[in-house]
Amino acid sequence: MKSWYSLLVLTAVALAGCASDQATQKKLVDGKLAIEQNKFDSALTTADTVVNSDASRGDKAAGYYLHGRAIEQRVKADPAAAQNDLALARTDYNRALQLAPPKKLEGYIRASLANVDYFQDDYNGALEQWSAAYNLLSEPDLKAWTLYRIGLSQQRMGRFEQADKTFLQVQNTFPGTEQASRAHERHGIRGFQVQLATYTNVKSAEAAVAELKKQGVVPTKTTDARGLSIVRVGPMMSYAEAMQVKQRFAGKYPDAIILP
Repeated sequence: MKSWYSLLVLTAVALAGCASDQATQKKLVDGKLAIEQNKFDSALTTADTVVNSDASRGDKAAGYYLHGRAIEQRVKADPAAAQNDLALARTDYNRALQLAPPKKLEGYIRASLANVDYFQDDYNGALEQWSAAYNLLSEPDLKAWTLYRIGLSQQRMGRFEQADKTFLQVQNTFPGTEQASRAHERHGIRGFQVQLATYTNVKSAEAAVAELKKQGVVPTKTTDARGLSIVRVGPMMSYAEAMQVKQRFAGKYPDAIILP
């Protein structure tokens, strides 16, 4: 989600506000600019300089946060590398929190930690961290994304009624925003589907449906506005069940996705 990432990294004011001296302040701002320019190695070097210095606890927390952001956003060679970077970023964010950062910076750190938890399928952890971050953040756009993602986490955990209340809160608190529009689309969902494949040829889609039925699942075939045939399996009441189905057919359908 581009807006989410760009907002989280635009923290020059928060980071600089933590710095106890001008030299550290400059390093933190330089590191933030390096991330914006996709110079992740440079950002990592700058962050390392701060955390390995005799800087204050608040400054080092900002350095660990900067380090985690650079690791989380750098280009990934493959899914295994992506998962490894998530784990490394989680370590950085937790180290930052252990240093008792100023409240504003704590909000950014917890929001980033929640993002890592979410993409590691730790929805309980994501829910806890985004809930903690919400009242610490001041930017309306960030607060709207945070509240929306609280609803996503609740939905992934099968807490559909709670998720609906959260999505309504997004719409009422942040009307007319992209987050409100997405929340409206998510409202009322009570299950998950696995979209296995999209076909340009109807006969190929029908053959896939027939084969899936032989394997004991109940597929559906729909046609989108472009005339493409979409084959899905579901609904399933939990995200975990949908994930199991996705993994079951990963060999034949490596590009399968879980909806919503």
